[in-house]
Amino acid sequence: MKLLIAILFLCSLAFIGAAQTEVTQDTLHFKEAPDDLKKLIEEISATKEKVSSDADIEIDGLLFDETKTKSGRDFYDFFYTAWEAPKGARNYFIYISEKPYRLSTTMIEIRINETLVFQSFLQPRNEIVEQLAQQAVARTQVYLANYEELVRQLNGEDRSGTGIF
Repeated sequence: MKLLIAILFLCSLAFIGAAQTEVTQDTLHFKEAPDDLKKLIEEISATKEKVSSDADIEIDGLLFDETKTKSGRDFYDFFYTAWEAPKGARNYFIYISEKPYRLSTTMIEIRINETLVFQSFLQPRNEIVEQLAQQAVARTQVYLANYEELVRQLNGEDRSGTGIF
């Protein structure tokens, strides 16, 4: 914050200095920026490059367990053991949540960055829980594999227009 204030102060000094130029015979003469200001601008541009490269480093692929019952916890365990992220997938979190339903069944949901990817009823039978976990892993992997491609297509030249309707 102090660095930003210093930058604004030095820029305003440079602007005020530029505003006090002399006008002689329809030409303007500007004073050259002080060396301290040039040095500060170089330091800021160097830190911007560092920040942009550091911003790419994140903790990706966290699995959040928001289950409430034993069968939900078993589903999470099966999902976790079978989970392997697709190559190139980044900037995502996986939320596995459970909502109570009728009697001993519950609703299991898998969300990737707040987008619902998988939803199913979960019964307390272990074989069914394991099969549902494998299906959920497959569907989640397909979603993540296609997600990068969809983002690339949406930002491509085909989607950019001229602005003329």
